[in-house]
Amino acid sequence: MFKIETWINNPILRKTADKVTDNNFNDAIKLWKKMIKYIKDPKNGWVWLAAPQIGVSLKLVVVSMLKNWDDENFKTIMLINPEILYYWEETCYEIEWCLSVPWIKWKVKRHNIIKLTYQDEKRKQITIILEWLQARIIQHELDHINGKLFVDYIKIK
Repeated sequence: MFKIETWINNPILRKTADKVTDNNFNDAIKLWKKMIKYIKDPKNGWVWLAAPQIGVSLKLVVVSMLKNWDDENFKTIMLINPEILYYWEETCYEIEWCLSVPWIKWKVKRHNIIKLTYQDEKRKQITIILEWLQARIIQHELDHINGKLFVDYIKIK
C-alpha cells in the first residue's frame, strides 16, 4: 500500500512538514484512513506512522497510544498539526528503531513527560499530558514532521 521512505538522501524526511490547513484537511483525513489501515495490518506489525515516512509532507501522525509494550487495548488516534507545549525535566534512555531507518537500533534520550496539543479528525483542539512510552512515541513521531530522525541523537564517543 505505502512505500516507506528511507532516510538516506530523502528531502521529505529532512524538512519541516507542511501544516494541515482548511484547504488540505479533507485530503489529510483520507490519508489518515489509509495510514490507520496500514498500521493495523498484522503483517506490518506497526503502531505509529508519520506522513513524511510515506512521502507526504504534512504534519499528520497516526499513533497507537500504548501504555506499555504488552498493551493490547490501545486506542489509535490521528494527530493533526501536533506540537509539544512543554517538556518535564526528567529524561531517560531507551532503545529506538524506525521504519525509515531500517536495521539500526540505538538508545535515545527522551523526556518522560510532555504536554501535547493537536487537532483531531473533527478539527477539535486537544491538549493532553503524556508519560513514559506514549511520550516517547510522540516525541519520535513529531521528530519526523520536524525533519529530524532518531539517528540525529546518536553520539559516538
